[in-house]
Amino acid sequence: MSRPGGLETTEFRRSFSIETDRLLRRRLAWFASVWGGLGFLGFFAVVAISIFTEANLLTVLFSGSAGGLLKILPAFGLIAWMAAYGGTLFLVFIKKNISTDLIVRLTIGLIVFDGVSALCARIGGVDGYNLWYFWLAHLIACMVFPWTVRQALIPIAIILPISAASRILLEGGSVPGTIGWSAFVLAMMTPGVVICGIRHSQRVQKASNRFLNQRYGMLRQELAYARQVHEALFPTPRLDGPVCFSYKYEPMRQIGGDYLYAHTSIRDGRELFNVVLLDVTGHGIPAALTVNRLHGEIDLRFAEQPDIGPGELLRLLNRYIALTLAKHSIFATAVCFQFDHERGVVRYASGGHPPSFIRGIDGTLRELDPTSFVLGACPDKDFDPGEREVEFHEGDALIAYTDGAIEARSMQGEMLRIDGLRRLLSGPAVPGVPGGLGAWSELILSEVTRHRGGMPPEDDTLAIEVYRAIRTGAALNKVPDSAAAARN
Repeated sequence: MSRPGGLETTEFRRSFSIETDRLLRRRLAWFASVWGGLGFLGFFAVVAISIFTEANLLTVLFSGSAGGLLKILPAFGLIAWMAAYGGTLFLVFIKKNISTDLIVRLTIGLIVFDGVSALCARIGGVDGYNLWYFWLAHLIACMVFPWTVRQALIPIAIILPISAASRILLEGGSVPGTIGWSAFVLAMMTPGVVICGIRHSQRVQKASNRFLNQRYGMLRQELAYARQVHEALFPTPRLDGPVCFSYKYEPMRQIGGDYLYAHTSIRDGRELFNVVLLDVTGHGIPAALTVNRLHGEIDLRFAEQPDIGPGELLRLLNRYIALTLAKHSIFATAVCFQFDHERGVVRYASGGHPPSFIRGIDGTLRELDPTSFVLGACPDKDFDPGEREVEFHEGDALIAYTDGAIEARSMQGEMLRIDGLRRLLSGPAVPGVPGGLGAWSELILSEVTRHRGGMPPEDDTLAIEVYRAIRTGAALNKVPDSAAAARN
């Protein structure tokens, strides 16, 4: 069973089969009761006309002549009719465990039986009875039963040859006349087959739409839950302390392939704050599944080496992706940072990631270029993370992002690009927020949305800001209320 568009699944076939089975049972019970009852009355009338109008009934019954046997043939048909339709009703109402295939055979068998009964009646002397009665039975069956075109053709393929042979061998009909008569009957049957085909096609389409709607609703629920699980992997923003950070994330779909990891470790009694920003190739569920795998790998590395440096972490991530994901054409860009506020430095290594920026309290920008290749593009032995160290003082803000920010397109098709982001970061800070600290990630996402002109995103977009608050005396300044409001 195939559905329009080639969307054939095991779940759909199972669902459609269950629906067909229920429909067949109901329709077969109706057909056997109503049509069988009407047929019984019709057969009874035929029997009455064929037999009970004879002058000497016993002579007809026991004469043994061919003519006499033909006269009582409808009586045997009446008995067979009662057995066929009565047996069908018994199976439908009493035997609940009969298979769908058997029910289909029963529906076809009843119409074949109707055709054979009509032929017997014609042989018994009721001329023309088979033509109209079999045609009507088949037409009603095509409108009642959920048949396929093939199933609708089976009764015709059985009855027409038998009828043609009977006309020639038993009734003395000519071959040309029999062929013409058979063609006429076939033409009479064609509308029923066409109706059956149209109804089956419509039923498949409706079942397909219901199935897709149900699956779409289930998928939305699963995606909502998956988004909760996915976003639970993201760290909680840190709004006070020697090193703070905040971020904004807009996936292209409900979940995406951009990811942020944060970890605090201790080395020689100094607190080190680590941040990893990842961008996996692709979008949606496949990218999110890849992110989950990389999250586990990063977790493992920090568990085994709490003070691991950004260069070594980037190297191990490249090794993992090259060995496990690159063979599926899955790659990633990443930038790893390690902030040491006591020394006033940040160490970083960037594998093919867009340039990051450090914005000073005076508005100056320093650009942190990539230090190595896209992760997974080369084997471990050829990968050099190229770790670097730069100064990171009070009032400095490090801004990093994924390529969804710089590749955002306007309605005219123009990208924001790194230059557009550089102009934004070189401009004035958020009013009332010293140095704009804590508000840059929100400002970047707002600028990306404005640049798109209200169009939906074409890629996942993640922007982060890691900053050192400006000290007043011995105390650390917390993020102003206006910056916190800008993030919400």
